[in-house]
Amino acid sequence: MLKNVLLIAVLFLGATVTEAAPSDLIELALTEVGAGSTEEMRKRIFSTPITVLGPEFRRRAIQALPASMRDDRITEGKLLRRVERVIKPVLQLHSRNDNVELFLYHDDNLKGILWMGCVLVISDSLAAPLYDEELMGIVAHEMAHSYFMDEMVAARKTNDARRMKVIELKCDAVAMLSLKLLGGDPTFYIRGVKRMMNLMHKDSFSGVRYLPNQSTS
Repeated sequence: MLKNVLLIAVLFLGATVTEAAPSDLIELALTEVGAGSTEEMRKRIFSTPITVLGPEFRRRAIQALPASMRDDRITEGKLLRRVERVIKPVLQLHSRNDNVELFLYHDDNLKGILWMGCVLVISDSLAAPLYDEELMGIVAHEMAHSYFMDEMVAARKTNDARRMKVIELKCDAVAMLSLKLLGGDPTFYIRGVKRMMNLMHKDSFSGVRYLPNQSTS
């Protein structure tokens, strides 16, 4: 059942989030994610070795952010408490609760990324309008990049756009798997993406403005 949901969802995401993904890339992404029960998929994907970075590296990663972002960091308030609550189970699911730091900041542009593999950077304009499970799905997508970091670095070195698209689709699938494992509805991730698209169209954005993913090497 989950596999069917992933197929439908990745088909949707591949056709709408970015330039339409060819069917062969979608099939490749789903093949690499693999079949099986939810638990089998969890064991296979989540057992992928990832680089764990300590407090000093996280401090340097935050210092590497633009000064304008650091100056607008949100360090208190209702939204921060809500985002901390929402992302906690996602980080725990991916065994990252002790080595990923939240960096919530004010920005009218929608931004969200796992910066340098250890800082979850989220703008308030992205976090505020999303429902809890939608935000959980977006965060889970970013956590998924940790499992495919080596692949992404290799693809960037050769400027392999096709491979990078496959990796993004794999991260979409992991995001939906994560929601399922957390007892939620995997399709909430699609809702979250659709909500972001509506916000972008409303404000005449050409796309979600993500910071570039950073290699930890």
